[in-house]
Amino acid sequence: MRYLKMLGLAAMAAMALMAFVAAGTASATVLCSTNESPCPAGQKWPTGTEPRFTVRPGGAGIWTTTSGEVLAKCPEGELRGVITNAGSATETVKTSVEASGFTWPKAEQCFRTVTVEGGTLEIHTSEGTNGTVTVSGFKITISTILFGSCIYGFGTADFGTLTANGSGSAILDINTVFSKKEGSAFCPETLKWTEEFTQEKPSGTALYVKSS
Repeated sequence: MRYLKMLGLAAMAAMALMAFVAAGTASATVLCSTNESPCPAGQKWPTGTEPRFTVRPGGAGIWTTTSGEVLAKCPEGELRGVITNAGSATETVKTSVEASGFTWPKAEQCFRTVTVEGGTLEIHTSEGTNGTVTVSGFKITISTILFGSCIYGFGTADFGTLTANGSGSAILDINTVFSKKEGSAFCPETLKWTEEFTQEKPSGTALYVKSS
């Protein structure tokens, strides 16, 4: 009886350890400037790195209703942030984006005024050397003449994908839906945001999303 009890306790301990290791492995992510696993020392994008992404000329940020009606469209665009957690064996990469981190240089050409309050982007490994991005804390305000200000938030949600590149031209593809938090009854309840950004800085630095 005592043997069976000890065996049961040992099995429970092993299961707990396996769950812990699995959880750590699933969430462990780093950004690496070389396509090697594990990422070699000195090749991991460190905390404090300031990535910058821009939209290709002719591209735009587009916000549509679920029925496909365009509520706002802003030509070109820029995303700037700071890596606040470079990732480890148990943590994912986190990038903080301030309120001024999302800008559209041709704002006068937007259908409507769009402002973004900052938040955090978290990068997870996916297929190959690419990653998926989740977002938390962001808030978007779209100002309209008829409806006033329509304010939308994410909570924590899927934000898009990050496609690796060895020459410093990684692609951040935003494709997300967020919900209305404030605004008149005429503001759409949900909006879809699509926009494609290309890595500009660190200039010429390869980006691979790696498990650590």
